[in-house]
Amino acid sequence: MRLVIVGGVAAGTKAASRARRVDSLMEITVYQEEPEPSISECGLPYLLSGMVEGRDRLVARTPEKFAEQDIEVRVRHRVEKIYPGTRKLSVRDLATNETFEDSYDRLVVATGAGAVMPPIPGADLDGIFGLRFLTDADEVLDYIRDHSPGKAVVVGGGYIGLEVAENLCRIGMKVALVEGADRVALAYGPEVSEKVEAELERNGVDIFTGEKVERFVGDGHIRAVKFGDEEIEADLVIFGVGVKPSIELARDAGVEIGATGAIRVDRHMKTNVPDVWAAGDCVETTNLVSGGPAWVPLGDTANQMGRVAGTNAAAGDDVLEFPGVLGTGIFKVYDLGVGKTGLSEKEAEAAGYETVSAGVEARDRAGYYPGAGKVFLKLIADADTGRLLGAESAGSGADKLVDICATALWGRFSYLDLVNIDLAYSPPFGPALSPVIQAATILSGQFDRAREGTRVTE
Repeated sequence: MRLVIVGGVAAGTKAASRARRVDSLMEITVYQEEPEPSISECGLPYLLSGMVEGRDRLVARTPEKFAEQDIEVRVRHRVEKIYPGTRKLSVRDLATNETFEDSYDRLVVATGAGAVMPPIPGADLDGIFGLRFLTDADEVLDYIRDHSPGKAVVVGGGYIGLEVAENLCRIGMKVALVEGADRVALAYGPEVSEKVEAELERNGVDIFTGEKVERFVGDGHIRAVKFGDEEIEADLVIFGVGVKPSIELARDAGVEIGATGAIRVDRHMKTNVPDVWAAGDCVETTNLVSGGPAWVPLGDTANQMGRVAGTNAAAGDDVLEFPGVLGTGIFKVYDLGVGKTGLSEKEAEAAGYETVSAGVEARDRAGYYPGAGKVFLKLIADADTGRLLGAESAGSGADKLVDICATALWGRFSYLDLVNIDLAYSPPFGPALSPVIQAATILSGQFDRAREGTRVTE
């Protein structure tokens, strides 16, 4: 029995390792375009500043390590065509540019996602980069070493753009961030966006929101970025406007694409094509709050999907299920932790919910305890049932609060469940009433007032 996995990084390599545990005799081959099959992509911004000391720290496993498990990993190889009828593959060796044919009995597609590079005039100038793979970071670092840029522009105010802006500042660059929407961190509510922008500005980042880059100016090398009435100098530009699922290979093989533009799979990570599974950033799943389709390209999700796909592909049966996601995520901008889980108010309303929300500014520990910091937490609930729909946090200890709320979402808790939830308390670790309980109590008051208003009307 031969299993071929197209793509490495998180989902593909997890699928390969899991398949080997399930079947010790199966022949397993992984094809990966990039030189490293298993890397920690989330660490790339920190490699730029040296907070991560050396690229090798981001290489989780080498082909040689996989070979110890009797897993063949062929890097710098691109699968260009899948022929499901004959179970054949056309593969190009990127080192020699030669093509050859391979075959499979079972196949896992883990082609991931690629950086979005908008078609802006001048985007081919030297000094303009995306940041998706370790090789991208290599190119940026080489450029910094060779050209010593002093002024950088980051295009995009999502996770990657915000983290890159911070890390370029840390190595002494003057950084401007340009975002086409009216605020950064658009996946969050405006309260959190304001805190992120304030933290960036406090640390010297110039922010331009509601602006779309019109062209890049330069003669061979980038010299300036033009948008609206502004033309700001730049020696380096990095795109952080997001990623899109890499689905072309699967789509051309007849694999069904879902509503989000990513590959549609069932709960066992099966595609509509026989003996073909898919996992990772190229795949859509189910949002466990709204019940609708969701595309959430995150490393932890990709690993979880890969585990399910690898298990089922090796077993040839529906052994494991991937239930879906809450969309839990977190990032850091300087000293500000920022996280969310479930639906934002905007997302909840788009999904058809009428919402009630409550935000609280609190301390991350007892106010009298040395080092106490501030944290913001917002809870979003369904106005009809009181069920928790989402949470957002920014500040010290945001990770803890978001994880508590993610667990509550997984258990389908209501705001009333959170009012009396039994959480750990000690002055060094939190206030007597957790911000989760405080925010839920505010929600409780809003629901009580709404019910009283209904009784008066009746």
